[in-house]
Formats: sequence, C-alpha cells, structure tokens
Amino acid sequence: MTDDRAQRFGELDEAVQELLSRMRPEHVETLEYLSTLPKDEVRGLMKMFRDIKAVSKFLRWAIATLVAIFIGASLSARTSPRLWGG
Repeated sequence: MTDDRAQRFGELDEAVQELLSRMRPEHVETLEYLSTLPKDEVRGLMKMFRDIKAVSKFLRWAIATLVAIFIGASLSARTSPRLWGG
C-alpha cells in the first residue's frame, strides 16, 4: 500500500508535489472539511473573504483620511487668525 502511494505521489506534477510536501496536518484537516461543502458555498465564502478584505482596506484609508482632515483643519483654524493679523 505504501509503495502504491509513493508511486502515485511520484507521478504527480512537481508543483503539486511541492505543495503537498509543505502541508501540515491542520492544512489537511481544513481541506478535508472544505471538500465536504458544496462547491457554490466554498466559492461564496472565498468571494466574501475577498470583499471583506477590500472593504477593510477602504475603511483603513477612509479613517486615515478623516484623521488627516481633522488634524489639518484644527491646525489651520489655529494659525489662520495669526496669518490674517487677528
């Protein structure tokens, strides 16, 4: 049985062999779980994760922009009377 598995592993593409050799037991458990789910559900989960990543990136830049606008407005409000001789 072990020789059969070794022979089948040797017949795989080199990229697949490298991927499989780097896998840890928790990766195998995850793949086994994902293989029990319907294909459409897995694709939906992957799309959801991509969307969450995009929204979080947008929110990070939106928050940074709002903080910069607040700091810039407070600094300009403090220095504008000095510039206009007030």
